[in-house]
Amino acid sequence: MNRPLQLTLLLLVTGGLILGLCVVNPNRFTTVDSGYYLQSATNLLNGQGYVISNNGQLVWNGIFPIGYSILIVLSSFLTNLSVLWASKLVNVLAVSLSAIAWQYRIGTTRTLWLLSVWWLGGFLKILASTWSETVFLVVLAEWVWCLFRFLPEPTRWHTVRLFLVSCALFLLRYVGVYVVLTTLLLTGLSRLNRQRLERTLRLTFGQGALVWLLICSLAALTGFRAYFYLNNQLSGSPFGGERFLATEPAPVLAHLFGQSLLNELLLIRHFTPNQPTGLTWLGTGLQTFLSVGLYARWRRHTRIQESAPPLGALSRLFILTGVTYLLVLFALRTVSPFSGPNLRLMAPATFCLLSATLLWVSASHHLRRLVLPVWIALLFCSWLQLLPQADMSRKLNRILPFSEQHAPPNNPCSPPGQFSH
Repeated sequence: MNRPLQLTLLLLVTGGLILGLCVVNPNRFTTVDSGYYLQSATNLLNGQGYVISNNGQLVWNGIFPIGYSILIVLSSFLTNLSVLWASKLVNVLAVSLSAIAWQYRIGTTRTLWLLSVWWLGGFLKILASTWSETVFLVVLAEWVWCLFRFLPEPTRWHTVRLFLVSCALFLLRYVGVYVVLTTLLLTGLSRLNRQRLERTLRLTFGQGALVWLLICSLAALTGFRAYFYLNNQLSGSPFGGERFLATEPAPVLAHLFGQSLLNELLLIRHFTPNQPTGLTWLGTGLQTFLSVGLYARWRRHTRIQESAPPLGALSRLFILTGVTYLLVLFALRTVSPFSGPNLRLMAPATFCLLSATLLWVSASHHLRRLVLPVWIALLFCSWLQLLPQADMSRKLNRILPFSEQHAPPNNPCSPPGQFSH
C-alpha cells in the first residue's frame, strides 16, 4: 500500500473512531466549557452575537475568545449540522488539513509518525471533545513551522504569516499569548549570545530576523490588548470574569505541579485524585514493560555506526515551545486558581515534546524500524485513558448494552450561571 493512501485511510479511520466515541458517550464528550462554545455558536447563528446566557440575560462571552465558536458556526452553516456535531467536524477537519500540510512539507512517512500522536488515548479524548484544544494544538504546530521558516528567511510573507498564526492562537485560547513571550525570549537570548543560540537551535538567523521578530511580537501584543479592551467594554472584565485570585500555598502548588508532570509521563493512564488507581498502576506497568522492551531492541539491533541522528532544528523549536508553555502555565497557576493543571491544560506542552520526539524518530530509518512495534503497542494500550477517570463503573453502566437504563445525554448548550475558570 502506498504511503499517501495509508495517510488517507488513517484520517478516515480517525474520523470514524471519533464519531464512534461520541456516539457511545452519553454526554457526547462535552463539559461545562463546551456549553459556552456551543451556546455562543448557537447565538451567533441566530444573529444574536457572541453572547451567552447569564442570570437570564444575554451577555458578551468574554470567558473564551471567539475563534473556536466562529469555526463551529462556519461548519454548522455549511453542513446544516447541529452545533454539537459541527464542533466534532471542526476538530477532525483541523487534524486532517494539518496532515495534508505536513505531508507536503516533510513527506508522507514522517507525517504518519507526526500524526500518530493523535492516536494516544489522551489526545483522542481531546480530539473527540468539544474543546478548542484540538484546533489550538494544530495551529500551535503551524506556528512552530512558521517560526522555523521565518528565522533563517525573515521575508515579508514569513513575517505576516507568523503574525497571523500568533493571532489565531490567541483567538482560540487566551493562553496563546504565550507564543509572543516565546519570540521575545528568543530575541532576548539572541541579544545575549546569538552564536550560541544559533548552535543550540541548529538554525542560522537571517539578516534582520530579530528586528522583524520583535516588530511581529509587538504588533501581536497590540492586537491582544485590543481584544481584552473589547472584552472589558462589552462584559465589564478583560477576561470575562475574575481570574487572578489567591491560590493554594506553595507546598500544595508544588504537589500539583509534580502530579501534573508525572501524569504527562504516564501515556497509558493518568492518576486521578480520590479515585481508584488500579488501571493507573496497570498502565504504568505496561509502559515500563514497553520501555524496557524498546531499550532491549536498541541494545540488540544498534551498532556503533548506527548511532542516533542529531536532533533537528524543527524538533528543537518544538521543545522550546513546549517548555516555554510549561513555564508560563505554572507561573499563571500561582496567581490564578484554575483547575489542574490537567490533561487539557498540559496538552500543548506534551504535544510539542511528543512532536519533537516523533520528528526525530521519523528522520531515521533505523529508529523507525526499532520504535514502530513498541510505539504501536503503546498507542493501543493508551486507550485505557478513554475510560472514565471518575465514577467509572457508574458511567460505563450508562453506555454498555447490558445496562438497565441509558441516561439521556446532558444538554451541552446550557452552562451554569457562574463562570468557570
